Amino acid sequence: MATLVVGGKGNAVVLRGVLALIAGSAFVVVAGGYRGVDVWVWDWADVVFRQRTRYGTPWWCLTTMRIQFGIAGAVFLAAGAYILVR
Repeated sequence: MATLVVGGKGNAVVLRGVLALIAGSAFVVVAGGYRGVDVWVWDWADVVFRQRTRYGTPWWCLTTMRIQFGIAGAVFLAAGAYILVR
């Protein structure tokens, strides 16, 4: 907790770590398909992204999307934990 005192820079580091943990958790929720969130993201990508595959979204299949979100979620969770612990 000593990092919170160092000239205000510690607060930004803690905030960055917490935001990384929140983003990582959201990515893991999508990867796990909790309550259909993966399908919601799939449909949202179909509307938003212009460069698409023949299925409409930037991913070839739902499984590929879930794997990519799982990897990104693991990286964000690890980065957030590293930032808060160091």
